[in-house]
Amino acid sequence: MTKAIDALIHDYAGRYSARDLEGVTDLCLWPFLAIREGATIHLPDRAAVRDHFMAMIDAYRDAGYTSFAPVAIDTRELGERAAFATVRWHALDRDGNVARDTRPTTCSRRPPAGAFSRTQITSNPQASPL
Repeated sequence: MTKAIDALIHDYAGRYSARDLEGVTDLCLWPFLAIREGATIHLPDRAAVRDHFMAMIDAYRDAGYTSFAPVAIDTRELGERAAFATVRWHALDRDGNVARDTRPTTCSRRPPAGAFSRTQITSNPQASPL
């Protein structure tokens, strides 16, 4: 499962960096719970999840970050069909230089209705560094 999670994280990073809002949203479950700087953000539906990612991606772009790369992925399997993965990211500038060593993001992969294809991605600044 670790290889599948790694592939998912790289896919997410590519979609996020490309500002593919629909693609990023498609990787998420809703209702969605984001945690940013200790505050919970409840996103009840797909439109709210998409708007949340649009605001985050735009804020990063405005700060000069053009792409994101996972630096370390720590996956904890929870049986055959579930896992938590904590990812440490580098935000890169236009020249590919590390502009920011971002806070860890914790992702949980949980199957809806018996499937194994959706992910919930929650930014968690309280997560311990890898």
